[in-house]
Amino acid sequence: MRRIAPFLALAALLTLSACTSKPEETADVALTVFLDNEVTVAQKGTVEQRLRSMPSVTEVSFETREQAYERQKADLKDQPDLLASLKPEHLPELFHATVTDASIAEAVELVLAEVDGVEDVVLRIADVDPLPSRIGVIVRLESSATGEQRAAVEKAVRALPTAKSIKFEDRDAAYERLRKRCQGKGDLATQLQPQMTHESWRFEMPLTREGSGVSELMKLDGVDGTPLAPVAML
Repeated sequence: MRRIAPFLALAALLTLSACTSKPEETADVALTVFLDNEVTVAQKGTVEQRLRSMPSVTEVSFETREQAYERQKADLKDQPDLLASLKPEHLPELFHATVTDASIAEAVELVLAEVDGVEDVVLRIADVDPLPSRIGVIVRLESSATGEQRAAVEKAVRALPTAKSIKFEDRDAAYERLRKRCQGKGDLATQLQPQMTHESWRFEMPLTREGSGVSELMKLDGVDGTPLAPVAML
């Protein structure tokens, strides 16, 4: 599944970046839960129940593999290279939802990723009109990333001409930040565990038609994912 989540994140970035509208900040985060190809009916029901019980999660909907493929064909009609590499068998069943509180969206994502039957969870900025003027970018590192890979990721991040407020966060700092944000949000704080978090580079940048360079970060060795979200999620 790791092969398809970065692909869809890149497609989402290109779709958003191609839009133009009056800037307006938003705190909504789109959440997609990819199900394992071997998911059982019981596991699927549990995933949906857990998703609907999460604080600040709304607009939960289920999408079949066939529906996902048809949607992606429409979304990528102006990106023929990406569309050519998309195959129906690559797409799993999935759930869509919206997290209305960006400050806890990352915690929701990490907790859901541990539920049986879930292969991956992806966050991105919600499709809103108008779009925000700036976007938050999180470049997560694999736990097995080498020193050379880490250095290459840092160099690439710092080389982005429009990236602002660049900072590195280790796993302990990530856990403490999210734990504090989850206080008063049901039992989310107790469900979140330190081992779920990631080291990451975090920054904000303008959301414009011009290429941002984020798509190149996704391809670097040692990078586990690059969620694109409201600045409030950083």
